[in-house]
Amino acid sequence: MPQTFTLAVTPLYAALIAILMAVLSTATAAKRGSSGVALGDGGDPGMALAIRRFGNLSEYAAMAVLMLLLMELSGIAARWLHSYGIALVLLRLLHPVILFDTMAVPAWKKAGRIVTGAGTALLLLVSGIALLMRAL
Repeated sequence: MPQTFTLAVTPLYAALIAILMAVLSTATAAKRGSSGVALGDGGDPGMALAIRRFGNLSEYAAMAVLMLLLMELSGIAARWLHSYGIALVLLRLLHPVILFDTMAVPAWKKAGRIVTGAGTALLLLVSGIALLMRAL
């Protein structure tokens, strides 16, 4: 008989990431409308930044949510899953705020970009190791 799973954690964080994606894609579309750029960034630094804010989330969030799902399906305790999900959402919420397109920014933005990027990479590394350990 096939085993059934009840997903209690992943849908919450997947929904929060989806809402963030909707907000960032809407902001990008609004910037396109105000700058008159239909495709690409049109040489507009603000447009390029809006594209990267959405693009960066898109590049990392899908794998991170997939890893959360796989960890939940493999039976990792809910407290660890919530810790992962909260960290993921906070890091991905902060990243668009601190993303910059020139190096002439305050030190806190530079540090924030390092923290959010490295934090997301660390989440992926930890989840990868956790799943490998469960598979072996």
